[in-house]
Amino acid sequence: MRSATRASIGNLHAAVNHLSSSTLTATASDRLCDTSVVAFALWTVCSHAVVAAGRGLVALLLLYAVVLAAGLWLRLRLGAVPPVPDPSGLAAPPDSPGPTLWIPRIVGLVAGVAVALSYAARPDVDHLWWSAVILLGFAAVVVCFRDPPRISPPARSRSSEMLLWLLAAACVVLMLISHRPDADDAFYVNVAVAAADVPGRALLSGDTMHGIPGLPLHLPVYRVHSYELLNGALAYLLGIPAIYSFHWLSAAFAALLVPLAHARLFRILTPQRWLATVATLIFVLVAVGETHRWYGNFSFVRMWQGKAIFLFVFMPLVYAYALRFALRPNLRDWTMLGVAQIAAVGCNSSALWAAPAGAVMALCSAVQPSRHGLKTVVLGALASVYVFAAAWLVRGTLEGTLGTSLSQGGQHARPQLHDALVTNALVTILGGSRLLIFGILSILTGWVFAPPGLSRRFAVVFPLAVLLGLLNPSIADWVATRVTGPTYWRSMWALPLPIMMALMLTWPLDLGGGSSRTGMRHAAWVVLLAAFALLVPRYNGLSGENGVRLTWPGLKVPDAAYRWAAAVNESVPPGSHVAVASEIGTWIVTLHNHVYPLVVRDYLRASRDRFIAEEVRHRMAMQRFLDTPELVEATPGQFQDGLDRFEVRAVCLVNAPRAAAARTVLQQAGFRPTLRREDYDLWVRPGPGRHPHGDGEDR
Repeated sequence: MRSATRASIGNLHAAVNHLSSSTLTATASDRLCDTSVVAFALWTVCSHAVVAAGRGLVALLLLYAVVLAAGLWLRLRLGAVPPVPDPSGLAAPPDSPGPTLWIPRIVGLVAGVAVALSYAARPDVDHLWWSAVILLGFAAVVVCFRDPPRISPPARSRSSEMLLWLLAAACVVLMLISHRPDADDAFYVNVAVAAADVPGRALLSGDTMHGIPGLPLHLPVYRVHSYELLNGALAYLLGIPAIYSFHWLSAAFAALLVPLAHARLFRILTPQRWLATVATLIFVLVAVGETHRWYGNFSFVRMWQGKAIFLFVFMPLVYAYALRFALRPNLRDWTMLGVAQIAAVGCNSSALWAAPAGAVMALCSAVQPSRHGLKTVVLGALASVYVFAAAWLVRGTLEGTLGTSLSQGGQHARPQLHDALVTNALVTILGGSRLLIFGILSILTGWVFAPPGLSRRFAVVFPLAVLLGLLNPSIADWVATRVTGPTYWRSMWALPLPIMMALMLTWPLDLGGGSSRTGMRHAAWVVLLAAFALLVPRYNGLSGENGVRLTWPGLKVPDAAYRWAAAVNESVPPGSHVAVASEIGTWIVTLHNHVYPLVVRDYLRASRDRFIAEEVRHRMAMQRFLDTPELVEATPGQFQDGLDRFEVRAVCLVNAPRAAAARTVLQQAGFRPTLRREDYDLWVRPGPGRHPHGDGEDR
C-alpha cells in the first residue's frame, strides 16, 4: 500500500515537473489564436458602439485605433500577464490509464448501432430521439460519475509544432485553389462595399443594394456583425476591392487559424494525439461533400464568410477556453471565454445563442456533478454576459423579423410539424444517405471511442444537451420561433459533429500494445480514414458534384455572371437603376460604386410602409420579366411601364428567341444594344453621365 502511494506521488510529481517545463510557455500557434481573438473582439465591441451611435467607417477606425492603443499602453504599463498553468497533468500523470468502462461501452456500442440501423430501416424521429436520450443519459451517468475530467500534459515537440504549421499552410493553399461561388456574398460583400465607398455613412443603417430611400436592412439582426465591416475597412485602407479582401486576405488568414484553433482544443481533449486528431478533423471536412449545408461546406470552400469563421475558428476556441476555465478557474481564461464569444457574434448572429450554449456545454463536460461543479458552471456562464445583453437588445428584432408562424395548417399539424423540423435539420446537414446514418452513429457512440477522461465526457455531454435543448421534437416549434428563427437547421451548429467524428476515427491510435505497435496503430488509423472516405459520403467536398472547381487562386465567383455584372456596372453612371437577370444582380452589388438592380435575391421584404410595399411589389413584377422574358409577349405594356417607372438605364436580356418581344419593347423605349454574347444582350438607354464604350457584338 505504501509503495503504491509512493509510486502515485512520484507520478504526480513527474506530471507537475513535466507541466512546469513544457506547458507554462504557450506555443506560437496558441499565442496567434489568443491575439486574433482579442483583436477581433475589440473590433466587434467598437463596431457595436459605432453602429448604435449611427456613425460611419471613419469613426469606427478612429475608435478602434484609440481602444487598441489604450490596450497596448495598459499591457506595457502592467507588464506581461503571467501565464496560467495548463490544467493538463494536474489530475493524472501523463501515462496513467483511465477507467476502461468496458461493459458500459460495449452495451452503448451495441445499442447505438441498433438504434442507427433501426432509423435507417424506418426513419422515425420520435423513436430516434427517445432512444438517443435514454442511451446518452445512461452513458452520461456512467461517465460523469465514474470517469473524472482527467487529462494529461499534451505531447509537445518542435517537430509536431512545425507539422501543425505545415498543415495550416496546406489549408491556406486548399482554400485559395478551391472555387465554390456562393450567392450570400451579395449581402456580405455589399456591406463592406457600402462602408468603403461612403465611409461617412452610418454603418448598417439601411439597405444599400436597391437604392430605395428609407428601406431598412433586410434583417436588422445583422447589425451585430462586424466581420463585413472589417473587410470594408481593409478595402478602404488598402485601396483594394472589398471582394478581394474577403476572398483572399480574410479567407487565407481564417484558413490558417482553423487547424491552429482546433489544435488548442485537442491539446486538452486528446493531448497524446492532438496533431493526428487535428489532421483527422481536416480530413473529415474535406472528404465529405454530400449536402450544401454540411459542416465542411462552411469551411475551406467557403472560408471567406463570417459563418465559416464562427464555426471553425471561434467556436473551437470557445470550447477550449471553457474547458480550461472549468478545470482551473482563473480570471484570464474566464476573460478569454467571454472575448471568444464576442468575436463569434461579430462573425455571425447565430452566435448570439450558439456561443453561450457551446460555452455552457463545455463547462458542464469538465466539472464533477457537485455543488462546486455547479458553482464553476454558473461562474463560467457569466462570461457570456455581453452576448446575453446583445441578444436581449435584438430580441424584438428576432421575434418580429425572424419569427415565423411555423404552425401553418392548423393545430392538428403541429405534432407532425415538430417532427418535421428535427428531421429536416438532420437531413439538411447530413443528407439522406449513408452520411446521415454515420452521423447518428457518431452522436450515439462517439463517447465509446473517445479517450477516457475529459474527451469522453465531452463526447457524451454535448449530444445529450443538444438533444434535450435544441433538437427536441417537443419544443422544436418554440426553439424555431424564439431562438434560431426560420433557419432551425442551424440548431445542428451547436453540436460539434466533425469533432466527434474525429474522436471516433482516431480511436485506433489509443489502442495498447506499447511502442512496438505504433506502426500498426497508425496503419489502422489510415485504413479507417480511407474506409470513411470511400464508404460514407457519396462524393467528396472538393469534387465537381459539390460545385467545386480546383484552379489557380482567384475570386470565388461564377465567371460569366461576374463578367456581365462588371459590364452592366460600367455601362451607366453609378446609382442608376438596371434590370438584369437574378444571377447577374447578385454580383453587381459586390462591385464598388455600383448601379442598383431592381431586385437582389430575396433581400426585398414586405414593409409596413405603404410606399415601400408598393415599390417592392412592382419591382418583383419586373424581375419576373427579366428571369422569364417570354412573359413580356402577353403584357408588353406592363414591361414598358416598369422601365419608365424605375427610370431603368440598362437591361441585360437573355440572348434567345423567347426574348423577342422584350427586345421590341426595349427598342421602342429608346434602348440600344451595346454588348452581345452567347448568353445575354446588354441594352442601354442614353442619358446624362457615363456612356457605353462601344456598340455591337463583344469581340
